[in-house]
Amino acid sequence: MGGVLRLPKNNLNLLEESFRLQIKDLAEETRIKFARKGLSDIFDILSEAAFLIRKPLDTDELSGFSTYFEEQFIVYLNSNFTLGHERYTGAHELYHLIYNADILKKEKILLDDEKHKAEDMKANVFASEFLMPEDYVKEVFYKIVNVDKGSILPRHIVRMHNYFKVSYKAMLKRLIQLDLCSINKYEELVDICSLENMEQLQSLTKREGYSIELIIPSKETYVPTEYIEFVKGNYEIGNISYKNMKNSLEFVGLTPEQFGYEYPLEEDY
Repeated sequence: MGGVLRLPKNNLNLLEESFRLQIKDLAEETRIKFARKGLSDIFDILSEAAFLIRKPLDTDELSGFSTYFEEQFIVYLNSNFTLGHERYTGAHELYHLIYNADILKKEKILLDDEKHKAEDMKANVFASEFLMPEDYVKEVFYKIVNVDKGSILPRHIVRMHNYFKVSYKAMLKRLIQLDLCSINKYEELVDICSLENMEQLQSLTKREGYSIELIIPSKETYVPTEYIEFVKGNYEIGNISYKNMKNSLEFVGLTPEQFGYEYPLEEDY
């Protein structure tokens, strides 16, 4: 079979092994740090490290972002993406929170541009290493799949991605990266998770005995009470203007009027 893979290797995060191992160490340190607090789920970890906001946005251009506002980190995840994708984005943002904190404090937001390209690449590798730890992926693979790397089928990816609570595509890339799946199988195996084949993947997932929650958007709206109190409190002690408070609340679908605030006449727009 074989054939030439037309996908650039960088799209599969097939980077220099020394670079990957360096990021793997960071992911393991981070995982242990939060495990000591009894936290293992990415959403719980983000809620501990920042104000986590999950809300559907009417765009497929933005998976999520982190920012720094009034000495507080905020992570925003777009729940219009599939839950598996959203969890991966969350792990990506966790890297920025921990390892790019100084940049965020200075610039407020990391734009997807040439300046931050290296850090964004590291964040993607970190997300894979954090959510799909190498040794454990191999252990689970040999337990529930255990076939030759040239014999991987979509149902094998479905089993694995449901185990690690990531997207089908992220799991496929990880298996190729760890040489558990042949790179020549990529185009054949990735086809089922395209938008056109969504029903086929959902059908296979159910047939394998799993819920389809990871491969559909959760459209979850989650705003922590602490965020609302934080915005209101900063306005009340004069740290931010009414306009800033209004923008910060409207950002999560709320208005100052809901909390009894009126526009102060002395404040100019």
